[in-house]
Amino acid sequence: MTHLYSRGIEYALRCLQLMAQNPAIPRTVVELCEEAQLPEHFTRKMLQPLVRAGYLKSNRGPGGGFVFAVPPEEITLKNVVEGIEGKSRKKYCLLGGTAPPPLQDRWSEIWELSEKLLETTTVADLIKGWDGTDRLEEAALANAAFTSSSEDSEAGDRGRRYLPRN
Repeated sequence: MTHLYSRGIEYALRCLQLMAQNPAIPRTVVELCEEAQLPEHFTRKMLQPLVRAGYLKSNRGPGGGFVFAVPPEEITLKNVVEGIEGKSRKKYCLLGGTAPPPLQDRWSEIWELSEKLLETTTVADLIKGWDGTDRLEEAALANAAFTSSSEDSEAGDRGRRYLPRN
């Protein structure tokens, strides 16, 4: 089956998603690959074109790593794909051009929709849920609610002694 984008694009997007969680903090390829469970050598090759395209900066030495050169809110997924694969994405024919016209027409619609989504989705959107809410913000709120409820229950339990059951 024809893929809409390559495995290298997938690896780069997974790294960018992790980086977008804390955009100002440099992340090494080793850290990113360990967290995303990606092969280091190939992933490094996928991030270098994004440095050359000006979307990332790469700093060497202690405290170095990859960091955004452009805010993640301004980098579309199409920018990422074009930064890695080149400026023009080839529109593939389904089944090597032997697909019946209705099937090929449907495939063209899918391709055009994917292009539209790549143009309108940013790297910052990758850390949001399907409903557009920020997953990191939701997780922080849920954690705060859990922490405060557990503190409240601990405060109410002070002075009580529970005996172990025999």
